[in-house]
Amino acid sequence: MPPCLDVGHRRTLRLENAYVPVCCLPQNTPIPNTTIDSLALVDIDIADGFVTGIFADGVRPTYSDAHGGVVNMRHGIVLPTFVDLHTHIDKAQTGERSRNIDGTLSGADRSTASDAEFWNQEDVYRRMDFSLKCAYAHGTSAVRTHLINMAPKQIQLTWPCFQLLKEKWKGKVELQGVSLVVLSFFRDLEAATELANTVAAAGGIMGAAVCCAENGGDPDDDWTTCDRDRDILLDRIFTLAKERNLDLDFHVDENGNERAKGLLYIARKTIQHGYQGRVVCGHCCSLCYQSPQDLEVTMEATREAGITVVALPLVNQWTQDRDQRGQRTPRWRGLTLLHELRSHGIPVAIASDNTRDQFYAYGDLDMLEVFNQACRMAHLDRPYKDWALTVGSVPADAMRLPQHGRIAPSLPANLVLFKGRGYSELLARPQWDRVVLRNGVPIDAEVPDYRELDTVPNERRYTADQPVLTLGPADPPSNPPRSPSSGSITSNDAAFSKQPPVDERDSVIAALNAKVSSAANQVMRSSNHFTIGWWVVLANSMVLVCAAILAVRYFGSTEEQLDSVAT
Repeated sequence: MPPCLDVGHRRTLRLENAYVPVCCLPQNTPIPNTTIDSLALVDIDIADGFVTGIFADGVRPTYSDAHGGVVNMRHGIVLPTFVDLHTHIDKAQTGERSRNIDGTLSGADRSTASDAEFWNQEDVYRRMDFSLKCAYAHGTSAVRTHLINMAPKQIQLTWPCFQLLKEKWKGKVELQGVSLVVLSFFRDLEAATELANTVAAAGGIMGAAVCCAENGGDPDDDWTTCDRDRDILLDRIFTLAKERNLDLDFHVDENGNERAKGLLYIARKTIQHGYQGRVVCGHCCSLCYQSPQDLEVTMEATREAGITVVALPLVNQWTQDRDQRGQRTPRWRGLTLLHELRSHGIPVAIASDNTRDQFYAYGDLDMLEVFNQACRMAHLDRPYKDWALTVGSVPADAMRLPQHGRIAPSLPANLVLFKGRGYSELLARPQWDRVVLRNGVPIDAEVPDYRELDTVPNERRYTADQPVLTLGPADPPSNPPRSPSSGSITSNDAAFSKQPPVDERDSVIAALNAKVSSAANQVMRSSNHFTIGWWVVLANSMVLVCAAILAVRYFGSTEEQLDSVAT
């Protein structure tokens, strides 16, 4: 699609008759009139890659630069380039090769683990680079990504890829990385210290998931809630971060459980450790189920702690309140309390989160789409006020990037130009013909073709008419993934030495082994009765192991494969 405007490559330029959200302009900009949606009609002067002046309608000087150009925006909207505070580009674009069968949060965990066999440096680098191409083409200038770090090989794989891409995209996309582990990870002081050192060496941010499982907040959740030693573990995180001068970024309360109060715990620790203004908390979905009294206590502590809360509308509406059988319509939208948080003086951002992986099957790191859907789901549109800050200066401040997410004299002319006049036109269509200016010059980047990712063996490239698990014979992959030297997305390092099964016997063994593990995990997560849960696990396991033995007897097997299934 051709661009909506012919801007050209000029040393000097004036964007005339442009609508800009007042909140994106300097506070001292004289604005005599605004629209009902707080848009100001202005001219923007650009020279040598920087904004040199912003003039409101009626007070603009005559443009007399004979070598410059004038582009009449005809009331089209101009925004600063976007800032995406919370993404997961290390596992992006894996959702079809290792599909989340039921769309639930626990289903995402299981299918993410099954994707481990494909991870090597080439695979991770390619997918992360692909993601940054998407973000850049859509007009994003800064991205923070979480990196799965539960196992040593994951750490050894993700951070080198991150550092290579940070350098490659320097000047185009400011890339930041966050270590993602569960709270219980910090029980191992040696491993936690080693991870903190790795993060510090890479210039990253420390993170953890707190009260973030489907049963987050429940005392039985010893994975992310950790009732028995939560204070000790949080203290350890803050201490490790303070010793290395690292910011913190948490996954928090990603569920609809009233008992999930991770945000409150983190806010109190932030104040206790004097870390105000250096903490970001993502998701915070369970706030919707807090009592008014508890909610007030949590939000006041969050405000005092200077925590930035980031909402993830696309992902949370997809996973939250989902019926794994697909027979019940969700009753809530999964969003955190954007209006209430902001009314308490808490900085609120909106971000992409996952893209085409097990936690969200769609998405393209297009922050206009994210803002669009947030406006619809959270009713940010009557009036729009200054909600545009949630994809601009608010996340930029959380990332310590004062030159991003703003339009002001002396700042780089990093802008996104749209044909849409006013928010209704802007958000009614995808705006594929937008023009992205970087340093005052339009970029020629396009979103990459998904065929760039076609390196997955055919037997795992799912389509709508293919079964999720194929037990029949399969041809050897023409270009199988390398056996990785490092990296994983689960805490089970053994997954990294495994290649995709290429014959019928191995497929049966792998499938049955996975089913035993999945059955055990699912029952133990969902059961509220410990004893009953174990009996169900035992029954499932016995049936599946018997089936495995029969299959192995039919196909033939090695002793090691029998041991694997029995385990």
